[in-house]
Amino acid sequence: MRTRKKRAVKRGNDLIGQLPDSILARILSFLSTKEAVRTCLLSKRWTTLWTHVPSIDFNFADFIPANASDYKEVYYYFHKFKRIIQSVIDHRQDSLPGGFRLVWLYDTSYDFGPSFGWIPQVMNLKPLSLCLTAKTRRASLVLPSCLFDSPFLEKLVLKIETKHGVLFDSLSINLPRLNSLDLSFVNIDSHLMKNLLSGCVMLEELKLECCELVFSNLISGTLKSLVLCDCVIEEEICFSIPSLLDLRVSVNYQKSRVSFKDMSSLVKACVCFDSVNVAVSSEETRNKLFSGLSNVAILDFELRGSNNKDMMVMLQDALLQCPTFNNMKSFTVTGPLIPTVHLITHFVKRMPNLDNLIINHDENSSSQEFCRYDPVECEHLPLVEIKYKRQHNHVSKLVEALRAHLKSIGEIRMEVLKD
Repeated sequence: MRTRKKRAVKRGNDLIGQLPDSILARILSFLSTKEAVRTCLLSKRWTTLWTHVPSIDFNFADFIPANASDYKEVYYYFHKFKRIIQSVIDHRQDSLPGGFRLVWLYDTSYDFGPSFGWIPQVMNLKPLSLCLTAKTRRASLVLPSCLFDSPFLEKLVLKIETKHGVLFDSLSINLPRLNSLDLSFVNIDSHLMKNLLSGCVMLEELKLECCELVFSNLISGTLKSLVLCDCVIEEEICFSIPSLLDLRVSVNYQKSRVSFKDMSSLVKACVCFDSVNVAVSSEETRNKLFSGLSNVAILDFELRGSNNKDMMVMLQDALLQCPTFNNMKSFTVTGPLIPTVHLITHFVKRMPNLDNLIINHDENSSSQEFCRYDPVECEHLPLVEIKYKRQHNHVSKLVEALRAHLKSIGEIRMEVLKD
């Protein structure tokens, strides 16, 4: 048997090529579309195999030289890339169980850019996932309605940056199997948000990044993960999602106002507050700020901005309206050290079962002295971890402040982070 194999290898027999088409297509699926097509050109046996690969994956960076800068040269590669995309789609013979992915990022100073006229053809291939990442100089972009009408699509990622956002050319949304939705640079009003939630009945993961949000409520009974990052919020938004398990919220614009209500299943929350933002929220919104987070077991808090005094007053007022965090096991705070100690003091009062307190040292901390507050009992706090990039007096002062403000504190571990 071994002798036969050696003879076959010596004669140049293509042992890999003897594998079934389904297995070969699976092997090619680990390559980008460009690499898969190139590989298939090496053998007649493989000539049409690339048309059966379960996914299509394009990245403009793979098709243009790194040193290309001349207008005519870039223009040539832009149009060549468009032709290649269209050709691959035209020759596609099977559906796309692995999905379609396109990354088209380049210098947007040129007056030409990504084309999306092939979207209807791609949707006819019944992709399970569709991921589009691109930049364009267009003032706005209207996406075709077929993008939001598919009984097969399970994951949709749209990160298309324009001057004034992306618009949907669809009055209704019908994505009954959609599980994950990731939107960036999209203008979302109350009507669109309502259609998204009603048209995506199985939606469990929602990420909104750099979007303009003009709605007052987000109510869902299916969402398990919500990420809200760097969005412009025009109205006070109340999130009421009893099914939610994981929440990550970061808002960095002056009009950003959020509150959480009815988050009974929430396990982990990561919330970033900008002192400039949160001070403008109404008293009613501040009172609801933490009430929806009271069931979490893991809470990560990040404090940004320079107006820390106003922020601390707002957070303290909000905590007074919040019930006890009975499930809290791990609490992480990132930010300036002085307001951090103040915040910890008020939080620990409402965390009777806290096991681990983690403090990420902000290097830009103020040099003023730590204020004195009445010590807080924390018999259930066995471990405090302090993480910082370089040693200086603030770290030792922080340890002293923690010892002074928190009674019965356990072990304190110090960790120097690498740059």
